[in-house]
Amino acid sequence: MHDWQYFFNHDRSNLNQSTYRIFEPEWKAEILHWFSRKDVDKKQKEDFIQALIDFDDSCGDFYRYRAYFFAAEALSQFPECSLGDAIASQVLKWSYAYFRQDKSDWQILPQPLVKAARKTLELTDRKRVIAAFVHLVHTTESRTVLRLAAEKLGEFDPGNKSAIAALKLLTPVIENKQTFCQTSQNPGEIPIGDETAIASLVQTIETILSEEICFFAIRDLVKIGVGNPTVIAALVNLMDTTLNKDNCCNAIAGLGQIGVGNQTAIAALVKFLEINQGDRICFDASQALWQIDPGNAAALKSLVYIVETSANAFFINRAATYLLEIEPENKTAIATLSKTLETSQSEGERLQAANSLLKVNSNNQIAINVLLELVKNLGQSPKDPYYTQCIAWEATRTLSQIDPSNKIAINALVDLIRTANDHYYLNLAVQDLGLLGAGNETAMVTLIELIASTKDDYLLCNAARSLEKIDPGNKVALSTLYQILDSNKDESERLYAAQNLIKIDPVNPKAIATLCQIRESNPYEYESILTDAVQNLEQLDSGNNLVKEKLNEVIPILIQFIQIFQQDDDNKNFHQYPTVQLSYESCLLDIANSLTKILQSEHSSQVVTTLKDYLSEQFYNNNSYRYEAVFNIIWHCAENMSYPDFSKAWHN
Repeated sequence: MHDWQYFFNHDRSNLNQSTYRIFEPEWKAEILHWFSRKDVDKKQKEDFIQALIDFDDSCGDFYRYRAYFFAAEALSQFPECSLGDAIASQVLKWSYAYFRQDKSDWQILPQPLVKAARKTLELTDRKRVIAAFVHLVHTTESRTVLRLAAEKLGEFDPGNKSAIAALKLLTPVIENKQTFCQTSQNPGEIPIGDETAIASLVQTIETILSEEICFFAIRDLVKIGVGNPTVIAALVNLMDTTLNKDNCCNAIAGLGQIGVGNQTAIAALVKFLEINQGDRICFDASQALWQIDPGNAAALKSLVYIVETSANAFFINRAATYLLEIEPENKTAIATLSKTLETSQSEGERLQAANSLLKVNSNNQIAINVLLELVKNLGQSPKDPYYTQCIAWEATRTLSQIDPSNKIAINALVDLIRTANDHYYLNLAVQDLGLLGAGNETAMVTLIELIASTKDDYLLCNAARSLEKIDPGNKVALSTLYQILDSNKDESERLYAAQNLIKIDPVNPKAIATLCQIRESNPYEYESILTDAVQNLEQLDSGNNLVKEKLNEVIPILIQFIQIFQQDDDNKNFHQYPTVQLSYESCLLDIANSLTKILQSEHSSQVVTTLKDYLSEQFYNNNSYRYEAVFNIIWHCAENMSYPDFSKAWHN
């Protein structure tokens, strides 16, 4: 079989009688082998390649691109093809964006096309790809394109002189804080132990006084210089000579990370503790010294000194807490933290002290009582609600850790729910009960009573969600959320009910339809909730009959959302919410991406027919993000449909 038309014979007037084996995965290996055969005439191969790159599918170019990429891949088996240079050059352009050296001639391409082009570059004739990249590196005026091309060229052809020269040209000179901080975001790219990089960074911390630059330089040195004598010496020198307290602390912290067992670092920190007396610096130095030399007497002595002499309660408790971590029976630390429980006016200090003491003795009743008190404080309308909420939650979590049954924490939350007058704190307690009360009868009864007695829909949502968490499938919880969706006219409360219902039943059509219909006053929050809900659908087992049945209801809802979702609806909020533009774009693209992963084969034809009109040039100019979202979906359909079926759907 020598005739290429056996694999590809396109007759636009009669697609069903045509041959499109090039689009059938099971034929790919055989066709590529055909190009490598010596007994096939070269003209046959040239004609086949020409037919592939000239193919006009008359339905959005989706199969034109597939045919072109097939031709490019065939070059790996037929490298002498006369069309090879032009093909490699075109695929390279598609792999980033279509551009010429004229900067004004840019066209952003859809991501599926870009990804397919990049994959094809890995599969086509390697020599031609390298040549195309070299040409691009030498001719582009864009520094962004130059960097991308040089990096990719270095991957295809390690040691390529053009790539090396381009990257050297792009290597930044550290002239100021902004430049250094921008170019120091990926220290993982610097090889560990690289002496050139180490020398450059050491010079930076020795000559530049900026705290921010020193911070980034020390961070990079720590990543690439573990145990390196040059790095350790530089950090010791900075610690001993700098007048900047932050730079000193950063140098000390760096020694604690890279100087394990290093006698130079140990001796330097011991000497530092002997001649310095400062709460923060001495604590940092003691901690670093213990990290690199566990059991060091100087570190213990310094921590005890801070506890006994410091006038700063924060540092006293910090030192005592660390002392208890490294020496659990340290009497000075236990006495100090016990005193904090009894005398401190700071909720944070009392929480930290209680946590530390309970790690040593989980039956410490004084510490337990303090935690219970901190939980109850949530209902007392404190001056700083957020801070008190965090304290109460941390206290609840600690109580649950020392009592696996969670009875102590649950009882504290139940008492708070029954006595709190403020709905804000009541909602927090209800949410916490949902996290800790699994299977607990008291928790269930409390939440059911609350649902029956409150008329606050927000509180109802939280109570229903928590009830379902501790008693999965609870009918009271589900019916409560359905009732809010059906009867409440407030968008924010319907949104919250739908969000909670989706957490219970990720593929609930009613909840997803509600999310698609709501135009919440805060579009960023609304679109984030919708996107998360749709992305969760990807995790479901589409082979499950119940899931599949619900997906059949949900998919048309999401397709309609892609069609009707308008940025204009949110324009009135643009100045109030500057993230509206980004939110709108990402929402469409994220939902389109999720749709490609849950789309059922039986929907493909209808999806193509419904969405194809959104790919017109006019639509691209007016709404490029909807264009790309639709392109992504239809590209997926094209990859999973035969060309005749796709064409029929397109022209339907």
